[in-house]
Amino acid sequence: MAPTFPVEAAGRPVVQEQAVMGLSDGGDAAVAQLVDADGRPAELELLLFDRTGAPSRTALVASAEVAARVARRILEGGHALVPVLAAAVAQEWPEALAHLRQAGYAPRQPAQPEPGTRRWLVEGAAAAGALPLALRLAPVDDGLALLLGERGPGLEVELARMSLAGPPIAPELWIQSGVVWLLAGSVGGGDPLHRAAGMRRATLGRGEAQLHDQHGLEEYAAGDIDAARREFARSIACDPAFVDGLYNAAAAAAIADRAEEAVALLRRAAAVDPARVQVLGRNDEDLKTLRKRADVRALLGLRRLPPEDLGR
Repeated sequence: MAPTFPVEAAGRPVVQEQAVMGLSDGGDAAVAQLVDADGRPAELELLLFDRTGAPSRTALVASAEVAARVARRILEGGHALVPVLAAAVAQEWPEALAHLRQAGYAPRQPAQPEPGTRRWLVEGAAAAGALPLALRLAPVDDGLALLLGERGPGLEVELARMSLAGPPIAPELWIQSGVVWLLAGSVGGGDPLHRAAGMRRATLGRGEAQLHDQHGLEEYAAGDIDAARREFARSIACDPAFVDGLYNAAAAAAIADRAEEAVALLRRAAAVDPARVQVLGRNDEDLKTLRKRADVRALLGLRRLPPEDLGR
């Protein structure tokens, strides 16, 4: 096997950087990626990132000469704590931009935060009341986290996280059709250059669904089942595939004596993630009555009633 750390890589730069080169109307991203590491020739390619999180696809691969020219530009300006790859690609690889235009990806500027902050104002889903929300970047122990929350004091949920190994590169954010793309990274101190910057994807719908789900759990804990059911319904409206929102809505419907509604919601949740529904539902007191039904036991992976459900 080849050595894990090739001898020829000693004392050489390590660069792995991505850059948003264009977005589709639906929120898919065209991303340039440069890898210049392990003492090997630089590699540059154009990747298509799917808005849903499906595997990326390679759209175009640069020639060795183009990759080497772009790598030289990064080495010359790579200690700057700002993204530098997009400009180098635009200068040295215009064919990539032409290819993107033909494929329906348009160059777009990063979203602008509130002046002097790392906070971007967004509007929630219309089906859930179009609540005023805000995206925020915050430092965490191992790097940088992208949070979504209410504009005033209140709940926040984490949408994405980027680990950092040195001084951070100024992050950039793109928001298109409910999809958020975060570009962030870091630069090591000294020479040779060690630079890493990459993409993280998030969706506003899933983040808002998590917020409403948390509000629903708070109302449930306070004993207000009607308010909890409203919040869980809003969670589902924001993201119909958010399994926790579906499951919690089912549990709330069950204790509100709405058995058929509860079973229908359980089926929807199980269609998304059957394993999680089984973990959540097998011993959930809220589903005790529903577990007497064979169809519910099948959803929960139970062959027979648990002992606690047999009664006395």
